[in-house]
Amino acid sequence: MIRGRARSVTTVAMETAALVLLCLLHASQAAGGDVTGVRGRVALKGEVVPGVEVFAYGNFDAGLNGVPVANSSRTNAEGIYELPLPAGSYHLVAVKSDAPGLAGLREGDLFCFYGGNPVRVEPGRVANVGFNLVRVGKDPPPDPAYGVSGAVFDEDGKPLAGAVVYFYKSPSDGFKGIPGFFARTGSDGTFRVRLRKGTFFAVARKRESGDLFGPTQIGDRFAYYVRNPITLTEGGGTRGIRLDAVRRLSMLEKFEGFPAAEQGIAVRVRVVDGAGKPVAGLRALAYKGSGMTGHPAFVSGKTGADGIAELTVTEEGVYHLLARENLGGPADRELYGKYAGTPDHSVKVARDGSAARVVEITVERK
Repeated sequence: MIRGRARSVTTVAMETAALVLLCLLHASQAAGGDVTGVRGRVALKGEVVPGVEVFAYGNFDAGLNGVPVANSSRTNAEGIYELPLPAGSYHLVAVKSDAPGLAGLREGDLFCFYGGNPVRVEPGRVANVGFNLVRVGKDPPPDPAYGVSGAVFDEDGKPLAGAVVYFYKSPSDGFKGIPGFFARTGSDGTFRVRLRKGTFFAVARKRESGDLFGPTQIGDRFAYYVRNPITLTEGGGTRGIRLDAVRRLSMLEKFEGFPAAEQGIAVRVRVVDGAGKPVAGLRALAYKGSGMTGHPAFVSGKTGADGIAELTVTEEGVYHLLARENLGGPADRELYGKYAGTPDHSVKVARDGSAARVVEITVERK
């Protein structure tokens, strides 16, 4: 009886959210606006999958325990779905399951957290978002000597060596900043992290470039732990977790007549030395606060031979930029510099194309 009541409360919440969504869509159409939303294909190991639903979350702070604002009809025989949404930012997941709720996915269910989340839906546009599914696996037993331990596997169920597992306090920035903790898997795909009391979201990536940070590219792998968030209690508590990583496939990034979904706003940063020559191997960091301390909100990949790196932020706003050789701690005998174009080292990032300009940062050895 208790379980049935919990399900009915969740259903009412979803129906209320859906009603609000429909009102917004009808208001947009009544005002002469075009239908907006997302559309795309869903696949498993390169084969399209019918019967999959795509869910959109306006707020993902609770992970899959939260209430989605909308869900699509099930994918057709060609693995295609359509999901009308008002303009805004969403976390998207695809699921094929008979479980009573997304937070209760079972072993063997099909699941995908879109690696480009959060997705920005623009007014009057339908964007393409493709999903590469994995089967939900069984968590391994924990290692009692560590807070969290586990393993990462590829889409064929083989251990994935060299993947990096990141533990974030919050999903609010799309898992794009520097995490509180991270660990690299060994040759057997396993990892161990000494985490203490707290709540964490675990994701894993394996970039073809071998880099730790920066946007993922076609061919890179990504995994979201389906039972996030992980909560560890004071004085003990251990967790064993399994992450199944999928590769970004070009076949799912394109859809006839529909642009790819916007995965944040890209800011091009050029790092140079005092003589104006490009510097390779540095990262650009974006902070929300002018003090530029603590963990940055966003981190680029390393600059190339031309000194340029792409720094992707999830939302419009003012960001304070610097470039440096190392991550973490005070600058000590490393190449380091702050953006000098404004007194507080800030740039205003907007979706109107102004972010396309190159922001230049001069570095020197500290």
